[in-house]
Amino acid sequence: MNQAAAPKTGEKKRDRALYARLVESYQADRISIFVDFDRLNAPRSPVWSPWENIAPLLIILLGSMALMFFIHLMLGTATMVLGVLFYLFVMRPWIAQRVYRRAIEAATENLHNWNLLWKIGGLVITLNYMNKTRCVAPDGDWRAFVTRYLPEMELEGVEAYNAFKRMERPETEDKEAERLKDLNM
Repeated sequence: MNQAAAPKTGEKKRDRALYARLVESYQADRISIFVDFDRLNAPRSPVWSPWENIAPLLIILLGSMALMFFIHLMLGTATMVLGVLFYLFVMRPWIAQRVYRRAIEAATENLHNWNLLWKIGGLVITLNYMNKTRCVAPDGDWRAFVTRYLPEMELEGVEAYNAFKRMERPETEDKEAERLKDLNM
């Protein structure tokens, strides 16, 4: 029984470490996380808001029906047509933006949320320096993606940073020496 529990614990530690590297890379702008709006804006998604999707349509329908019955049929029909256009071109992009924000916040908050959104298939990871290198949920293996691509990027970034600092040091030391000399005079 202990042998069966040990791989799960090790697997969880490995997943947490890979997830931490993934979030760190996202925050450092090494990778991008894209959200599939159609998959995540559905009732089975944890980031779906029913009122965000139903309330605007309900208001458009009830408002146009009220205009149809109480004022004029043509005015109510025109209001419905304009309301549908408003919903398609204003409300849908607004809802998409809100779903995107909620999904990114949830995905980068903890590993459990990440795994839930990954199983639904609403996320895509891409490398910022190679847009064609991507991992698409749920078929892609995000753990293999992180293992394969993100360690190289960290080492490469550290080496480039250190090389830049080595090149910058002589100039800053000379400027610092001049500044101290000016202060002593």
